Order: sequence, then C-alpha cells, then structure tokens
Amino acid sequence: MATQNDNGIRSFAFASAITANTLVNITGANAAQAASTGANAIGAVQADVAAGGQGAVKLFFPTQFGIVSAIVTAGNTVFAVTNGLILGTYANASTVTIGVAINSGVSGDVVEYVPKFNQ
Repeated sequence: MATQNDNGIRSFAFASAITANTLVNITGANAAQAASTGANAIGAVQADVAAGGQGAVKLFFPTQFGIVSAIVTAGNTVFAVTNGLILGTYANASTVTIGVAINSGVSGDVVEYVPKFNQ
C-alpha cells in the first residue's frame, strides 16, 4: 500500500556527494542527484550528503500517486490521460503534464510522482 508524502520532505539515495540547498532530480527508484537543468527538478537537498549516502530533500510539492496506463520510468515526466491514468510518454494533444515519477511502473502499477514545478 502506498503512502502519500504530505510533509514535503523525502529521503533519497545519492551516488555522488552533494551540497546542501542544491536542486535535485530523480535518477532512479528513490535515488537523486544534483539537477543539471531545472527541467525536472523536484526540490532541494537540506544538508550536505556524502557519496553513497541518504539525504533529505525538501520537495516543491507533496507527492501524489497515479495508476499507470503504460510504462513509466523513474525520473521521467509523467502525463495524465483521458481515462484518469498516467503515462510515461507524451501521447497526444489531450495529454497533460503532471509531474516527475519517483519510481518506475508498468500498466496497473501505482507510481508515486512529484507534481511538476515548471509546466
């Protein structure tokens, strides 16, 4: 059973050292790194983290959950479609960008995502 994160802080694994207050993006399931661009940034790390360590990230928005219609990959943008499900790829003009996936999933899975900061 999934639990929605409403407190705005979430822990992620960091492969490389990162400095406090750096914007981060998702690199895989429950893993993050310094954001190379602001396009898929999800928040800012709260304290310095050593390589291979866990760090607290203050998210821009509380996380949400969606049921997957097609494959979704952690770190990629997710889209809402007309049937109320989410996709990991842009489908058509009726597809709406909603966030960045925190974990991966296939059809029928529940995936956690952070609503996208810059639409």
